[in-house]
Amino acid sequence: MLKRIVKAAEATAPYDTYDSILEIPTGNDPNQNAWLTLQLRIKLNFADSKNKVPGLTVQDSTGRWCAQDTDGYLFPLLDWPAHLIERFQREFIKLAEKTWNWQFVLMTPGTYSDLDYSVGNFAIRPNVLCLFRLSVIRASGGLYDSSPAAGPLRTGQPHRVINVVNLSLSTTQVSLAPGITPTASTPATKTITKVEGLTWRSNASNYDDSDLFNPSFWNNDHSILSNTVGHEIGHALGQCHIMGLKGIAAYKLGAAQSNTLPAYGVGSSDPLDVQNIMGGGYRLYLLNAVSWRERIALHTGFAATQWTATGMMGTPTRRMAAALAHTPLAPASW
Repeated sequence: MLKRIVKAAEATAPYDTYDSILEIPTGNDPNQNAWLTLQLRIKLNFADSKNKVPGLTVQDSTGRWCAQDTDGYLFPLLDWPAHLIERFQREFIKLAEKTWNWQFVLMTPGTYSDLDYSVGNFAIRPNVLCLFRLSVIRASGGLYDSSPAAGPLRTGQPHRVINVVNLSLSTTQVSLAPGITPTASTPATKTITKVEGLTWRSNASNYDDSDLFNPSFWNNDHSILSNTVGHEIGHALGQCHIMGLKGIAAYKLGAAQSNTLPAYGVGSSDPLDVQNIMGGGYRLYLLNAVSWRERIALHTGFAATQWTATGMMGTPTRRMAAALAHTPLAPASW
């Protein structure tokens, strides 16, 4: 079995949020592995006082337009100029692909032959390169980049809509929105010393401009480097927080504790957990290949557990004499 294209709707949650295409080399290079490209299409909605989003763009008691973050704090909002919209789209694509593209190779099971191709006197069994492409859909409906660089499945309906707000960098104090009860961790007002990438709490549906333009690479809460955009793209690829990825049901997507600090690896006995991209950090580990492993199972009919990942991007193909391959004399696994 070999299915070339798998659409999001053909997969099961949580890995049903992107399309994918599996391609086999057709040239003369016996060292060329196959490609599995995950294609994500995102529509960026640039929210401001002229483009309001209920629950996100809110007027405070003075009538000033604000952006309400995940914790409920209201931050003064600026309208988006056209040149910043253009810049955000460009840099968003660049950072997302830099984080997730060309990070893993899936090792083809020794008994799976549908990827095999021939070069000269050899049968070649390629492994599978894990690629990622992001296609951004403009507010007008057109593509930001319509070239092949945007991915082989760049056209179509967006898999996700993300709102982006433009905040005032001069903000020094914010208050909770009306109706939100203060707690020990979220007081009614708080002082802002600097507006940067982690000041306004983003989530999978709502970003702020500082996630790209003024990122907070150092996460003071966890004392590690961070990558907000890469983290949220991980969610768009179906990945839960790190402890959920490690198999703890309470921290899976949608579970009651899925967004608590322990879900991010805070307090874990393994200090590397919190440093993962799906924790509070920026690192990718082999378990982050799960989005490709789950999807290749649909392309090939071989279970995800049969596809092991490596970070050695130069992992070579395997080869056998063509006269021997697919005969009773050939090994059952190679």
